[in-house]
Amino acid sequence: MTTHIGAGGATSFGRLAVDDILVAVGEAVYVWDVQSDRLQWIGDPHGLLELPAATLLDSETAFSSLFDPEALTTRREAVFGSATTDSGQGVPFEVDYPLLRGGRAQRLWIQDRGRWRAGADGRPAEVVGVIRRLGAHHERAEQAASLARFDPLTGLLARPRLMEIAASALAAGARMQTSTSFVLVSVVNLGGVNDAYGFDVGDRVLVAVARRLRGAMRGGDSLGRFSTSTFGLVLQECDAADLQVVGRRLIAAVHDEPIDSSAGAIAVRVAIGGVVAPRHARDGAEFIARARTALARASGSATGFQIYAPDPEREARRRADLRLADELVAAMSSRRVALAYQPVFRAGARDPVWSEALLRITTETGEVVSGGAYVQAAEELKIVHMLDHRVLDLAVRRLAEKPQIHLAVNISASTTNDESWLAALTSWFTLRPDLASRLMVEITETAAIADLAVTGRFVAQLRAFGVRVAIDDFGTGHTSFKALRELGVDLVKIDGSFVRDLGTSADSAAFVRALLALARELGLETVAEQVETEEVAELLTAWGATYLQGDLLARPALEPPADGSDDGSPSK
Repeated sequence: MTTHIGAGGATSFGRLAVDDILVAVGEAVYVWDVQSDRLQWIGDPHGLLELPAATLLDSETAFSSLFDPEALTTRREAVFGSATTDSGQGVPFEVDYPLLRGGRAQRLWIQDRGRWRAGADGRPAEVVGVIRRLGAHHERAEQAASLARFDPLTGLLARPRLMEIAASALAAGARMQTSTSFVLVSVVNLGGVNDAYGFDVGDRVLVAVARRLRGAMRGGDSLGRFSTSTFGLVLQECDAADLQVVGRRLIAAVHDEPIDSSAGAIAVRVAIGGVVAPRHARDGAEFIARARTALARASGSATGFQIYAPDPEREARRRADLRLADELVAAMSSRRVALAYQPVFRAGARDPVWSEALLRITTETGEVVSGGAYVQAAEELKIVHMLDHRVLDLAVRRLAEKPQIHLAVNISASTTNDESWLAALTSWFTLRPDLASRLMVEITETAAIADLAVTGRFVAQLRAFGVRVAIDDFGTGHTSFKALRELGVDLVKIDGSFVRDLGTSADSAAFVRALLALARELGLETVAEQVETEEVAELLTAWGATYLQGDLLARPALEPPADGSDDGSPSK
């Protein structure tokens, strides 16, 4: 939908004339109100991006669902990642990124440039910009120009130039029958440094790490900045044995002494992942992908250093995840994401109290399938925040449409630290404050214990709105009831794997009875999931479970039932 902004354009050209001019030059103008997440457009963004007219572009969340998950940077990162403060004139930005329009074969590169203006807190509040498509000729020119650039912060090679060197080293190694290695070095606590001391100190830490890595390099090796917090090294004539030595030397160079800064001495931690070619990488794409795989393994290891080795099962899972992620992005782009609702019943009276919103995907063949596998793939590939935004939007819209229902939504671990998700929620409650008391947020136990401080702040913010909070899949992690009480959650959902076995497993029965007793002592309500037989339902009711959920009572349906309680809300 075209929205007119200001009166100047209408006076000079008329509203249609402005749109016609933008269409003629292949551009579309937008205004993004950060707090409400609303996007307003001048021109024809659907035509410019060759999108169906039904594609939602009225919010930044909707627009960001089109981003290629592998994009190195996006508009949000360009704006919120800026180290410049707004002195009153706004802060300019310019960024190129790819969009996906139904699959990786339909990638479209666009240029996005404009200015953001800060609110009273100094953070971006409004973004005004213009987008245009980048044609093949322009892309080649931009790529050629970028190859000659160096990273402005560290003075190291920029990523395009580094990868050109990697490609040349691969070719030379193939000719000379020698090994070439590629290494990624990630500053794993850069986010914590930025949060604690500010981005200026974080930038100086990156510069210091770059200097230490350069000092530990071998002669003839190449070092560049691969991404915001990650450096890349191309090591010629370097086999696995040599790479072991280089990896230990690089870690020691960074870890042995803290880095001096204006905020004092800072201990910096890095993780290093490397791959040796041609044994485990035949081209630049495999060089990057397998170095990233090794880096991910290194981040969870005791040494912080890993060299890539094949793992057929892991590779098969990753290929499956990539396929599912592509399908998910396409489904979100074409509005094939929906919710099914499974009621939760009061244990004694068996009346429905609220419904859990469960993801459903309509495939390109028209089949409606459960979203569980898609959620796991999105989490593995770090794009689950897009899905959580969409689920929140769908659930809250349904709450607004049906004032007699209560709903619960599940969120991923990353969303507990996602300010944009909370901003979207705040925008809804600003318009409809009555919705908060009818919404519940479920956080998995493993997500909750990943960072209790972060989860605690998140729970406190939700409860300040009046939103109830549940810990999902309880019993699969190691959360103590003391931690649950400190988090301030309202409910505990006992993992269905224990509930299903109640009739046949004495261990499961003892475990569930203990959980219910402890929860009751602490004043926490409980939900038993995956109740499938009447025998199990009766046992749980006798043991004091507050609520029951499962196929015995009701299967998920596309329409949530009206609540059966007197006031339509769970007990307090």
